[in-house]
Amino acid sequence: MNKKKGIIIGAAAAVVLVAVLLILIFVPKGGSDEDSASIDEPAKLSVSTDKDGLHQANVQTDKDGKITANGYGTLLEYYPADIKAIHIENSKGTIDVTSETPEGEATVYTLKGYEDFDLQGGNPDLIASAAAELKFTKIATLDKSKEGDFGFDKPRSVVTVTFDDGTKAVITVGDDAPQQAGTYIKFGTGDAVYVADTETVSAFDYGVTDLISITINDAAENTDNNTASSITISGSAFEKDIVLEPNDNENYSASYKMTAPVNRYANENESSLVAGGIRGLLANAVTMVKPSDAQLKELGLSKPYAALKAVYPDETVELIAAKPDSDGNVNIMVSGRPVVYSISADKVPWTQTDYAKLCSEYVCYPKMTKLTKMSVKANGKTYDFELSSRESVTTDESGVESTSTVTTVKYGGKEIPIGDFTTFYNDISLIGLADVKDDSGSGSEALSVTYTFTDESSDTAQFYASGDKYIAKLNGKYAGHSTKGDVTRAVKGVAEVTK
Repeated sequence: MNKKKGIIIGAAAAVVLVAVLLILIFVPKGGSDEDSASIDEPAKLSVSTDKDGLHQANVQTDKDGKITANGYGTLLEYYPADIKAIHIENSKGTIDVTSETPEGEATVYTLKGYEDFDLQGGNPDLIASAAAELKFTKIATLDKSKEGDFGFDKPRSVVTVTFDDGTKAVITVGDDAPQQAGTYIKFGTGDAVYVADTETVSAFDYGVTDLISITINDAAENTDNNTASSITISGSAFEKDIVLEPNDNENYSASYKMTAPVNRYANENESSLVAGGIRGLLANAVTMVKPSDAQLKELGLSKPYAALKAVYPDETVELIAAKPDSDGNVNIMVSGRPVVYSISADKVPWTQTDYAKLCSEYVCYPKMTKLTKMSVKANGKTYDFELSSRESVTTDESGVESTSTVTTVKYGGKEIPIGDFTTFYNDISLIGLADVKDDSGSGSEALSVTYTFTDESSDTAQFYASGDKYIAKLNGKYAGHSTKGDVTRAVKGVAEVTK
């Protein structure tokens, strides 16, 4: 076969394929008898304003009523700052956006009926941009009888734009064209159906919830206001209110302590998560604005699943939340503000926490460097350890000083190697809580540890044999249960470290 001939045939086939693809892309769902669009040439049309000040467009046709030249074009050419008001009717309802552009400043948008609400940055600008400069890529049809084929029997949205010059424009949005070729629109009162950029005209789908700001609250302006003096968690998910406060006892390294429903130290990780999910919250979306009582009930907010009150130096934050859904999202409100937000439950861990999670994972875990004495009762004996800690300053070869804490431990007047004691101390002070349930039962005392601190205060942890789990008490009050293995390891360790 002649190679040159083969190349010519292949090129011709490619041209045919491209032509077919263009026809598939630009022919609407209901079909069209109009000429195919030219991506290189503009359509021939004239734009004008009628006697009522309404913008119109007239497509040029031949003597048979066919489009003379079908291609791209512009229906409106304004700046967003030239817009006075935008009225939108769509499936989400009706919205009216007004705008004002002070000289030398950015345009300010206001949502009628929601003047007291902050608007979401960007979305009002997208609407205004779409309404100010409206372009199309093709004219789909001039046949009014085919409107239903393009979605204009039930328009997706109808937009009325009022400009500062007193003129108006009406934009009607229909269905999306096949093959992601764009979206059908009509302009003014004309019969022509145009294909516009989908991403641009999708701004006309926005409703009230798309325009209200998704900022739930702001972060603290400075570090002095970062820490709450109290965090109260309540709601239907909690049997009793839980109150967290910053830990002011230097004998323990916990960041927070629980002051209700009982006094105990808080789990470090869980309390930090809760504290970190209060300020500076940004929602995924606004679910509803100005909800009715019936709507609040439907959204799970009439009787909140979780409620939080956090007192900071500069403000008090109060939030309520529904139960997180199966997708891990939760409806949330700021108390006193009629806006329902949807946010990932992971961003507000207090909606998923509980009393057990917030309790410290240890029965009693004080800082060893804060102890002067540790008295252990086990194996029918009492073991008294004397502890002292001091700061040690060392200087390296470069003259750089470093400070460390040196702890000395004595038992029966003899010093115990600090490495051996540290291993035992970790075994006994890190006895964990398998659960935090109260237990009115009894058992024989297997282990008792009294920690005496440099400030002369003391705490006593006790463990009572009761099956596979030992009853744990702190200062005579039930703390929960510890595993038998943790307690027996500590009992064995005290005998070994004192040999």
